[in-house]
Amino acid sequence: MTLLKPNKVISKSCKYAIRAAIFLASRAGEDVKFGVKEVAEEIEAPSAFTAKILRNLNKYKIVTSLKGPYGGFYCENYQLQLPVIEIVNAIDGLAVFKECVMGLHQCSDEHPCPMHHTYAKTRNDFFKSFEETTIGSLASDLSKGAVYLKNP
Repeated sequence: MTLLKPNKVISKSCKYAIRAAIFLASRAGEDVKFGVKEVAEEIEAPSAFTAKILRNLNKYKIVTSLKGPYGGFYCENYQLQLPVIEIVNAIDGLAVFKECVMGLHQCSDEHPCPMHHTYAKTRNDFFKSFEETTIGSLASDLSKGAVYLKNP
C-alpha cells in the first residue's frame, strides 16, 4: 500500500510548471521562442495561470524569456541539465519533502510519528527521482514520441 501518491506530492501549479519546462526543452534545438498562449495550449492550462508560472520559472532561470516582437519563452542548453527538483523548489518549495505526514512539528528519526519510517522512505524516493531526472531527459522522451504532455 502506497501512503504517498505522487500526484498529491506537488501542487497543480508545479505540475503545469514541469509540463511547461518539458515542452520548452523539447523544442530547445529549434531556435524558436513561444508565447504564453502557445505554451498554455501545449500544457492544457489557462493562459493567465501559465503566464504566472513562466514568469516564476524565468525568475529561477529554469527557462529564459526574451521581450519584444521576436521574444517569448525558451530553454537554453544549460537548462536542459537542470533536475526537475529545481522546478519543484521554484514553485512549491521543498517543505513537502521535510514535513511530517501527520503534521507533527517535531517529527524526526529520534522522535517519530506512527507513520514516520514508512513515509520517510517513500518521500525520500520521490525526492531522489525528482533530483536525478533532468528536464532534458524528459524533453528527449517527448521529442521521440515516447511520452505525452496532453490528455488524449
